[in-house]
Amino acid sequence: MDHYRTLQVTRDAESVVIDRAYRGLSMKYHPDVSQTGAREDAAGRMRDLNEAYRILRDPVRRAAYDATLPPESESGWEQFLESGLIGLFTARFSSRREA
Repeated sequence: MDHYRTLQVTRDAESVVIDRAYRGLSMKYHPDVSQTGAREDAAGRMRDLNEAYRILRDPVRRAAYDATLPPESESGWEQFLESGLIGLFTARFSSRREA
């Protein structure tokens, strides 16, 4: 799970932006606000939001989490945008052959 995607913020987001994103999303997806049938989904989403906020709000935890992420330029989505689906597969398979 990508905590930045969960909170819908960029990797360089400041703590104020993270706070606002968390508050806005928690108001939208809180189980008490959700319909009866969607409460389980909302509860799961709130767990994800709480975990992402707990990690990204604390500078020490955030630094440790960032260290586990690949560099942004090597993400699959960016490779896809730059070179299309063929380029994405080529990059993945060539890195496996080198290992």
